[in-house]
Amino acid sequence: MGLLDSAAVRLLDENAEVRREAVDAVDTLVPPGRFALRQALLTDEDAEVRASAARRLGDARDGRFVSALLEALGDPMPSVRDRAWRALARLGAEALLARVPRAIREEPVWWVRRAAIRAAASVAGSGALELLLEALEDPFWRVRNAAVQALAWLGEADALVRQRVRDVADGSRNGAVKAAGAYLEGVWGGAALAPVTPPLFGSELPQVPAGALDNEDPAVVTARLERMPASDVPVSELVKWLGDPHEPLRALARRRLRERREPEALRLALRWLDEPRVPHAADEVRALLERLDLDDVSLASRILDEPPRAGAVGLAAWVAARRAHPGLLERVRPLARHPVPAVRRAALSGLVHDPESRALVLSALEDSDETVREVLLSSWERRPVAPESLEAHARALVVFAPAARSPRERRAVAEAAVFLEDEALLARAAEDLDPSVRAVALAALARRGVFSEAELLAASVHEDPWIRAAVLDTESARAASASDLDPSVRRAAMQLLVSRRYELSVSELRSVALLGAGGQDPWIRARAAELLQVEGEREELSALLRLSLDTSPMVRAAAASGLEACATLDERLAELLHGPGHEQAEDVRVSAYTWLLRRADGPAFERLCAALRGTSEPERVASHLEALTLVFPDEAFAAAPDLERRRPTRPQRAKAGPVRAAPEFPPHSSRRPLGRTGLSVSPLVLSGAHGLSVGALAEAHEAGVNAFFWEPRYMELTRFLRSGRTRRDGLVVVAGTYHSGAEAIRRDVRAALRLLRTDRLDVFLLFWVRSRERLDAENFETLEALRAEGRIRAFGFSTHHRDIALEALRQHPWPVVMTRHSAAHPGAESALFPEALARGTGVLTFTATCYGRLLRPAPGEPADLALPSAVDCYRYALSQPGVGACLSAPRNHRELRQNLEVLDRPWMMPDVLAAMRAHGERVRAGNQRFNALVRQAPGGTRDTLLALLDEESSDF
Repeated sequence: MGLLDSAAVRLLDENAEVRREAVDAVDTLVPPGRFALRQALLTDEDAEVRASAARRLGDARDGRFVSALLEALGDPMPSVRDRAWRALARLGAEALLARVPRAIREEPVWWVRRAAIRAAASVAGSGALELLLEALEDPFWRVRNAAVQALAWLGEADALVRQRVRDVADGSRNGAVKAAGAYLEGVWGGAALAPVTPPLFGSELPQVPAGALDNEDPAVVTARLERMPASDVPVSELVKWLGDPHEPLRALARRRLRERREPEALRLALRWLDEPRVPHAADEVRALLERLDLDDVSLASRILDEPPRAGAVGLAAWVAARRAHPGLLERVRPLARHPVPAVRRAALSGLVHDPESRALVLSALEDSDETVREVLLSSWERRPVAPESLEAHARALVVFAPAARSPRERRAVAEAAVFLEDEALLARAAEDLDPSVRAVALAALARRGVFSEAELLAASVHEDPWIRAAVLDTESARAASASDLDPSVRRAAMQLLVSRRYELSVSELRSVALLGAGGQDPWIRARAAELLQVEGEREELSALLRLSLDTSPMVRAAAASGLEACATLDERLAELLHGPGHEQAEDVRVSAYTWLLRRADGPAFERLCAALRGTSEPERVASHLEALTLVFPDEAFAAAPDLERRRPTRPQRAKAGPVRAAPEFPPHSSRRPLGRTGLSVSPLVLSGAHGLSVGALAEAHEAGVNAFFWEPRYMELTRFLRSGRTRRDGLVVVAGTYHSGAEAIRRDVRAALRLLRTDRLDVFLLFWVRSRERLDAENFETLEALRAEGRIRAFGFSTHHRDIALEALRQHPWPVVMTRHSAAHPGAESALFPEALARGTGVLTFTATCYGRLLRPAPGEPADLALPSAVDCYRYALSQPGVGACLSAPRNHRELRQNLEVLDRPWMMPDVLAAMRAHGERVRAGNQRFNALVRQAPGGTRDTLLALLDEESSDF
């Protein structure tokens, strides 16, 4: 029996946690490991497994998996799409370039768009210039930043790139593009263009009166909006907030729009359907429409009265098809021929559900735009129920076959050929370069018996497991189930054998079952248990008894089903234990006695007495028999005092040796007081933002970290804090809220207590404070009351704004403040830290590396200059008087191990402080220009909505 990679077997486990650990243990140095990762990437139900599989395939640098990674770009989870882009970039796959334009325009998650942009620049260099220029109009500054970074790198060595950027910046009406051009001129050392920002669009949204709702902090805006009548707020502001990152503000804006019930509000809101790059906005609009008591047919009709916009057309087409409304369908059908592909796609998305539009929908295969053709492919993959519809789709795909380009299109053609039994087309598909296409065709041809023995043999030993699985038959499956190097092929082979069990002879079936019973894969062992016959050969009974002791519940259950179904089980067990040539294996005898004595009745007691009084059983078996005495009633032993003495005592025996209590603090840790809160914290506060595993978090705690930064979405940290792997009273958990107002704050405290399964929080902060109003007396008094009630031990706030923090400390005795600080942001050192120290306020800092910028050369610095490490950056922050601890958010175990070095010496040596400050000054100078011309440039949510409103249209 061929040995499998045990990690590849675990990659098929039912438990997602097991698969998550296995995906990093799979051996990618050999092809079977890489094929196992491909299978996980495309079929696993858990997004974390799929994302990790994509990452590892990229690291493996094997070009055979480009096709699978391209397919993963359509994964429903952004984490998988992000990893697929990164992996394709590592592979240098030029095929990704064709996918980038759609990602730039339609990918809803900003960090996935950023990955696409970086991948394009990595693979194509200056060949991605136009894509990078288009990305400068993105509504998210981090996406624009990725494009700016790539352009800066390309322009350093290419004058043509620099000139093209200048031309585009000069000719653009988009303020973000002009600002990016000005920034790049500074990076390249030319005369900086003035960052002129003209009005971007032809019309401006009505402004909210100053002081009414405007505020930098969305939590304050939400609280103000709660107190205002819906009629006092301009609908354009409410519509804008549908795209705000702050979820409570979005929900409240949606509720206020619902209260207004104004046609103008709905008209404006529908524009968000045309901008997928702003998260949440389109979903909020759909939620708004669902809750409005509107006549959807009337709404669709009004939409179709306006110039077609893809988002709204998609909604109208869906209503038309769902209602089977002849009039609406008649108006939607011409839009399937619209000049704009997005409009065609939107119209077809509804028409695919209309039987009367079948011919029009099928003609979409002739469309020159791949994204339009995908609408029909998706319909085919869902398999229309009506037989006539299935046949029509299949025939259209067969006609389309010569024009099919992508693997997805060619695979759909192959599936259509299977449906229509088109052997000629299947033969061509069987030669396809993509293994997923070949596998579809080969499986169909193998079932039809058209392959020669040589062809079957060649396919059965092919390196790709999809090909090997496609040509399995009863004979080849018998060998593959035990010897194939891919666990998924073994499973396919075993499944085939189980389904065709009646085609096998008794001896063949027994051979398959016994081999499977000794396999590495518990799924295979469970299927083998289903094939084993208790009343067959003794070795089958022995195998079932072993399987009933299996570590896998699935296997034990399958074995138990077979044993329980045997009417003569007791006789077979007695013969196995005591008959001629009785079983010698101790594990089998242990299992056999367990089953033989399972009823714990009179006859079973007699068998137990006989076995215990005998002298032939090995020590392990005898010990097990003594343990089984506990399942029998006490009175049964009145007539057997000699056996009573052999019964184990029921209470659990105390463990030998002294019980070692966990130390309150690890001896090598250097805790610091957090102001006058009474809390002592490790120099590092470890964040769970990047999903460090429970094991890594436990390692950090053992190294001396006792402070953890927690939010509800940090699932691994939540599991660690609830796991009991450490004493809860020795930890300091920093939690908080993004909300404002007494009730909202109390609600978030209750939620945190419930999720962490505790009755008290250590530090509770008002997160991301951007306004003085957020730190008003009401919020302070609410937190003070929660501390008095024992719900929290200490409280405070987190902010980037030093002036707000300083003013707040002077107005109220805030126990804790968390603020941005690094060598590139040293401003807190002059006023905020001394004020906090004087008042006994605990200080936590974050962004010690200035988002990684301190780890790279600053503009004007020589490339060979010695740069600080992340550990140096933490030590710099921790060397400031008054700083209690620094927030650390390592992205992986390697970064964690490096950051933990801070614990041994949480301060910076005086002789390197000056060099650190000088480097920080240079980074800060470049950072200020970046903030002004890239990060804070126009192009955010508000400007995006203005762009959507630029095109005039009639009111409803």
